[in-house]
Amino acid sequence: MTIDKIGSINIPDITKIDDINTSNISYIFGVNKGSSAILNYGYFAGGNSGARISSIERITFPFDSGTGEVVGDISLTRDSVVGCNSSQYGFVMGGYISTYQSTIDRFEFPFDSGNASHVGDLSTGKYIGTSFNSSQHGFYAGGYTTGYTSYIYRLEFPFNSGTANVVGNLAYSMFFPGSCNSSTHGYTISGYNNSAPPDKSYITRIAFPFNSGTSSHVGNTSISMYYSAGCNSSTHGYTLAGYLGGVGYLKNIERILFPFNSGTASHNANVGVAITTQQGVNTSIYGYCAGGDSTEGRRSQIQRIAFPFDSGTSSTIGNLSTSLKNHASIDNTDFVSQFI
Repeated sequence: MTIDKIGSINIPDITKIDDINTSNISYIFGVNKGSSAILNYGYFAGGNSGARISSIERITFPFDSGTGEVVGDISLTRDSVVGCNSSQYGFVMGGYISTYQSTIDRFEFPFDSGNASHVGDLSTGKYIGTSFNSSQHGFYAGGYTTGYTSYIYRLEFPFNSGTANVVGNLAYSMFFPGSCNSSTHGYTISGYNNSAPPDKSYITRIAFPFNSGTSSHVGNTSISMYYSAGCNSSTHGYTLAGYLGGVGYLKNIERILFPFNSGTASHNANVGVAITTQQGVNTSIYGYCAGGDSTEGRRSQIQRIAFPFDSGTSSTIGNLSTSLKNHASIDNTDFVSQFI
């Protein structure tokens, strides 16, 4: 029997398939034909651990307990970077050293060791924005460069070299919004700008492929906030924790249902520790947020929710190898397979 594709069952978190004859399997999520392991990982790159760092740290899905491992470095020591992924590569974009950075680094999945390659640049140096991706493109949205910006930059996969150019704008200038994506849309959630009050609840949306135009304001979160992490299943988008001026660090988990055309996100649960500047990754069955800042300072905790996450509190299941904030997050969950 020849199996051409398995996409309707959730298997990306299986760690061994030794008992399966893979010789006739041409495609099972992220498995190379003949492999004895499904190589599915979450990566956290750059950031600030008391000083700016270049490290790329990795966790293996499903991540139930343990500590992340450092597997390499990005090309420049910088923080306030963002990340996105194709099914083959992870990208780390922008950031800050002593000024705003435009560097785009790339590493190939699975990334076991080495250095990410500098393959191109954003057309403008940027930091503290957000990112999301379709199966064909990666996007950098919002951020700061001598002022709050609404620019949306786009790179086309596999992006070997060149410049990611501005293809449109968010409905509002914003820095540090959360973000997530479905197979058809990219979303930015909440954020901060200089109009009163500065903490925002806006949810804006673009439709893939996004070649030009302005994102649409399609709804709001139940509470204004910024510095929140984002992740997504095939049916829902989530933001985890954040910050609200006058209130402080938040635990809120907000959820939207795809496609989200209008309305208010649901506050249906909480993370275990109130944090900001943490970052999120996901498999098809779990969402994770890692690191961040709290009243106790930088944190290393990795928290997890199981999809669909309707209520409850996230579980602390492990740690990064160092306490960290303002880092990029990337996962190699096969984008196309996840949304079959």
